[in-house]
Amino acid sequence: MAQATDWRLKMLDNLYKKIFIIFISSIMLVITVIIGVLCINSIDNKQMSDSIFFQRLSTLMIYELENPEKNPQTIIKPYENQYSIFALLTDTQGNVVYQGNSLFPTDINLLLEKFTEKLNFESTTVLNQTFSTTQNGIISFSGVYHDKYWGIPSVIIDKNGTMFHLNLLYQKKTTFELIKKQLPFYTLIWFTALICITIVSRFLLKHAMKPTEKVLKSQKDFIASASHELKTPLAVILASNDEIISLSDNIPKIKKASNIIDTESMRMSKLIKDMLFLASSDSGTCKINKTMVNLDTLLITLYEAYEPICNKKGMALDVNFMDTCFPTIYTDQECLFQILSIFMDNAISHSKTKTAIQIKASLSHKNINISIIDHGQGISDEDKPYIFDRFFCADKSHTDKSHFGLGLSIANELVNKLDGEIQLFDTSGGGCTFEISLPFTKDKY
Repeated sequence: MAQATDWRLKMLDNLYKKIFIIFISSIMLVITVIIGVLCINSIDNKQMSDSIFFQRLSTLMIYELENPEKNPQTIIKPYENQYSIFALLTDTQGNVVYQGNSLFPTDINLLLEKFTEKLNFESTTVLNQTFSTTQNGIISFSGVYHDKYWGIPSVIIDKNGTMFHLNLLYQKKTTFELIKKQLPFYTLIWFTALICITIVSRFLLKHAMKPTEKVLKSQKDFIASASHELKTPLAVILASNDEIISLSDNIPKIKKASNIIDTESMRMSKLIKDMLFLASSDSGTCKINKTMVNLDTLLITLYEAYEPICNKKGMALDVNFMDTCFPTIYTDQECLFQILSIFMDNAISHSKTKTAIQIKASLSHKNINISIIDHGQGISDEDKPYIFDRFFCADKSHTDKSHFGLGLSIANELVNKLDGEIQLFDTSGGGCTFEISLPFTKDKY
């Protein structure tokens, strides 16, 4: 038998989990945004550093090329090999003095065309009319495969006065290339933050929930203690009232008052009994005694118990069984009868005269299904989520004094203890249907 759980503590536990998830999610969202901003900033800084580095390399190369005694190839080649730079050196007539090898994704001729177009669009310096070595800044442009480049155009005047045009191209690193070295670091920070925040949040929330848990436990203990303490004086009241009734045959007013005391005392007795059951269920001390139960006999007994009550109220009670006998079911007979009695009491209380209440039983693959069907006022959609809550009454006016709002919650507790399930349906034509499904075992004794 599964141990019962206090519904209030269960509700508190669900609240704790929701707050915990929301808190962790919110904090980690903030941390994720911060790390994202740091990554973007890191990428921007690295791109700027690469841009500055490329411009410095260009300056060094131009400075060396101003020396006419050195071969341009011997100057440019080491830079190309070491830093993956493409260089094109031409004279004033457009003749190629030196052209490096391109390892870029986009064809080098197409890149040079794009570079020239961008240069003509952005340039403010007339490079072929300068009288000294000149750099025209750095130009950014794209290839055809989403590859991006920097280009630096320049004019070089060597010491002999000879003019050359130098175009340098450098492929920008992708976002992944820029961040991949720091990605493990940021990932480690993220997971470390997640672990730390999870531990701290769990500790803080548990600490914050302790007073509430203490209050709920105290409330549960109070209900259990109060219920037990009320039993003794109630028993005395009932006994004394019986004596008063026996002595008041000739005094109508006293007899009427005694009958009222007797009725209300019985109501109080039922309330105490229900509260004691719920208290024992919350504490896990409620015992279930399962045996092999003949379902046909139990349902006939239920019919015989409630058929006179239904007739007295002008209602019909119908029974709908299978043609063959039901298999025996391994369950607690008293608990099952109490569950069905609660549904019957509920159906009778909310049904009108000249209507019918049905007891229906059927057999599925692994379960026995028992339904109590009424044609009364039904249950509204807004009340359905709460009908199994303790002390919930759909009758907001509280005109029905025979119910305290505990019956259906007790039925739900008992069904859970029997490893079953309750379902609520709207009855065709009005009313409601309570159906319980219980597992059965033919060979379990």
